[in-house]
Amino acid sequence: MSETDAGRAPSGHRRTARRVTTAPPPGSDPAPSAEPPRHQVDDNDERLRAEKPPHY
Repeated sequence: MSETDAGRAPSGHRRTARRVTTAPPPGSDPAPSAEPPRHQVDDNDERLRAEKPPHY
């Protein structure tokens, strides 16, 4: 496959992006800060071990 064929579908048509991109809503931050850590790795372990599905 040559470099000119790399962006083409097997049918010979040029591939286009499959995901839709939309403009950000007005007033949104173009470079948001990272979300602060809120939970420990094992915070929910006891609750998950205690709960049983309703069919048991």
